[in-house]
Amino acid sequence: MLPNWLIESETYAPPKDGGAFVVKTMKTIGMVLARLKVQRGHEKRHAIPAVIKFFLLVALVLLTSVTQNRLILLAMLALVQAYLAFWPAKDLASILKPALFASLLSVLIFAPAMIMHPQGIYNNLIVIAKVFVSVEMVNIFNHTTQWNHITTALRKLHIPSIFIFTLDITLKYIVLLGTVINDLLTSLHLRSVGKNHRKYQSVGGVMGVTFLRSVEMSQQMYEAMCCRGFTDDYKGL
Repeated sequence: MLPNWLIESETYAPPKDGGAFVVKTMKTIGMVLARLKVQRGHEKRHAIPAVIKFFLLVALVLLTSVTQNRLILLAMLALVQAYLAFWPAKDLASILKPALFASLLSVLIFAPAMIMHPQGIYNNLIVIAKVFVSVEMVNIFNHTTQWNHITTALRKLHIPSIFIFTLDITLKYIVLLGTVINDLLTSLHLRSVGKNHRKYQSVGGVMGVTFLRSVEMSQQMYEAMCCRGFTDDYKGL
């Protein structure tokens, strides 16, 4: 005979907990990591060298910034939008969202001046359009050029090695520590049953573990650099 407590069915229903913070944080980190890990975008096999694209970007941004000719600005707008028209729809959001956000921020900044001095609205709109086009071009360059190709281009432009080294290592450890945070948040989310009244303590624990892990990584990198005789001559990843 089985005991009664073994026969009885349990109908435990844990209270619901939002957990929106953890889920949203995991999604955001995942998007950033995916962008950094697989940052190839539309870069094709026989793509334009990153140095040439960098010079073109600087020249076009400067031309857009200093031009006072409305036709040139409209031509820049038309060319950029025509180029984006051949892109897949799923990739357009990563280009247009930052540009629209920058334009909206510019509108908010110029709003008081537009209200107090209506005669200057035209000039303010020109500046907003320039911001939109410039951010679009920067995003296109970022989306079509891998990070290591960008740093290689900076190296060819005789940018100091320590600057390129700092940039490369920063991007690398953003990915590594982002992966650590994502794994910790995933573990926290899977182990949370019912309502968690100590969410902030859990988040503090995640931050503490990430900090300790970053200290450990920095020490390991320093020891590796000492063992390999690092002499500030860095050629990129």
